[in-house]
Amino acid sequence: MMSNRLVQELFIPEEDRAMDVFRSIRWSNGIYCPKCKSFKIYNRGFQGKTRRYSCKKCQLNFSDLTGSIFENKKIPMGEMLYILMNLDKKSIKRLSEELGHKWDTIYRLAKDFRENLSEKSKDPVVLRKVEIDEMYQSTGVKGVKKNNHEDEG
Repeated sequence: MMSNRLVQELFIPEEDRAMDVFRSIRWSNGIYCPKCKSFKIYNRGFQGKTRRYSCKKCQLNFSDLTGSIFENKKIPMGEMLYILMNLDKKSIKRLSEELGHKWDTIYRLAKDFRENLSEKSKDPVVLRKVEIDEMYQSTGVKGVKKNNHEDEG
């Protein structure tokens, strides 16, 4: 198993790069106000790693993270992206060990991700009830006694 430091160096993007990736996805159609959806905004500069904005129409002050699943999280963006990309591949325990966070911190974050992503999904398969009927699956020949005798007749 790789050391925690090696995992962080190889697979977790630096914070500036992670925020650039997030911004490119979040604002792919341009920066807009999360409240009134206006594209008339004023760039107020940086606060830490996030950019701050003001809406010229409704006067809302907001940041890159406002209204996203990453809002109000204390874990760095690079680590959150790593967790999000590995939720289906690694256990909460393994992620917490690799990142050096408590198990319950990673668990709460993963739970928030799963709940928010399922609530906001527009996939009709996820939104409808699914009925599953009986299923036949062959177990193969393991455990089946073979008749080693030829018919004696």
